[in-house]
Amino acid sequence: MPKHFKLRTYQRAMICGTGYYLSEDFLGKGTVWDMSSGGWRIQGDHQVKIGMLLTLRMELPEEKMPLEIEQAVVQWVSGEDFGVRIKKIRRSAAIKLERLMGHHLCILPPVEH
Repeated sequence: MPKHFKLRTYQRAMICGTGYYLSEDFLGKGTVWDMSSGGWRIQGDHQVKIGMLLTLRMELPEEKMPLEIEQAVVQWVSGEDFGVRIKKIRRSAAIKLERLMGHHLCILPPVEH
């Protein structure tokens, strides 16, 4: 097994929506392709680098205020796609993110024996 391989500890949901990512130097816009309560995969219009700290915002159709992640760190980059790990999130945003995840995760029916 490669040394860089890590098991994901969060369930991921395939959510497609518009998101913004901010650093001290730029504002990028992109598409969030999948999310978890621990991180997001984004396809963006502004190049990022591994280790870069970002603030994330995503507009949600049912909400007046966007979902905001105070601090996320870029974990990987592949072309226009990149993954971030959430480092700092307000409690209210964490609750909103968990509710969003709950709506999008598929719950499989119990297996009958």
